[in-house]
Amino acid sequence: MANSFDAIAGLKRTANDRLAPVYLLWGEDQSALEAVVKALRDAVLRPGGVSTGMEAFNHESFDGPYVGAAAEVLNACGQVPMMAERRLVELASPEDFGRYKRAEESDGETKALESKRDDAIDALIAYFDAPNPSTVLIMTSSGLKGTAKLVKAAKKAAHVVEHKFSPPSEDDAVGELMAEAKRRQLALSPAAATALVNAVGTSLSELIPALERAVAFAAGARVEREHAEAVVASTREVNVFDLTDALGQSDHLRALEILARMFSTGEKDTGQGLRLLGMLLWHSRRLCTVKFATNPAEALNIKPFAVRKLQQQAASFDERRLRAAYAGLARLDSDFKGGSKLAYESPFMALQRWVLDTCGALPSVDPR
Repeated sequence: MANSFDAIAGLKRTANDRLAPVYLLWGEDQSALEAVVKALRDAVLRPGGVSTGMEAFNHESFDGPYVGAAAEVLNACGQVPMMAERRLVELASPEDFGRYKRAEESDGETKALESKRDDAIDALIAYFDAPNPSTVLIMTSSGLKGTAKLVKAAKKAAHVVEHKFSPPSEDDAVGELMAEAKRRQLALSPAAATALVNAVGTSLSELIPALERAVAFAAGARVEREHAEAVVASTREVNVFDLTDALGQSDHLRALEILARMFSTGEKDTGQGLRLLGMLLWHSRRLCTVKFATNPAEALNIKPFAVRKLQQQAASFDERRLRAAYAGLARLDSDFKGGSKLAYESPFMALQRWVLDTCGALPSVDPR
């Protein structure tokens, strides 16, 4: 990015074009969301790009599922900045407010948990009407829905900037990459841009490093498809194809080995777990489409050769197993976003269980 404000240029701004006191940033495109949060951190804590030396005293972060009450966050919002114009408070996953904290205290009383969560959401919404002008509160979520009470209230609130981050389409990602290459005065062919998107995905934050590697390999020449394919290992499709190939053949040992390689960042990396889950959901939707759609090329808006590749891969699944695998991923998605402490804290183990279930390799339970 040219500067930190490029990331937030597309957000709705306040009437006087200043930083808003409250931001609600949500959606599936976590890379874009994180880029905006980083830009906002810089704008709040290092105005003008200059460190005040007081950043640590003016910045507090909360993880919603582990916060016992909204008062903890709101008390932080009410504090006065220390030798700075503003302080920053971040709250992740507000829709899961207190889930794990209260689960320890309430011994599984689901109704009581939901009631306390709703009370916390109501308290946050009440804060929207009269936020502390010297604090910037940033709430982020990958699990919120457009129908959520918090989102609806944020859309109506005068002091809140609400923004949904939806993943760009493949065509949009190619266009964004071409525009970024032009801004950087890098020669990039459309075919190379498409190859990079096919290999890495649609996130610009992941495409830029891939482009830089391809530029270095091209040694001053225009980056062509062969340069991109030579230096960029596919993290989105090839590994997912390998994994679903193994699943289609019920080869759980090979599938677990591939999953372990895909989870190279660490078994408890929730962010990586969400990224891998997103990859698997994305690919499974495409397999379901080519399996069941009348015109999959039109439904997916991809070339016929890409459809044939997917059809060959989907052929290893019968209809029941493919539907069951996708349903398992949907349940796992719900678990990752608040339904299961195990999935949240040990995403690798949760994905391992899905692999074993999909391959029919879970050990049977003896009723005796």
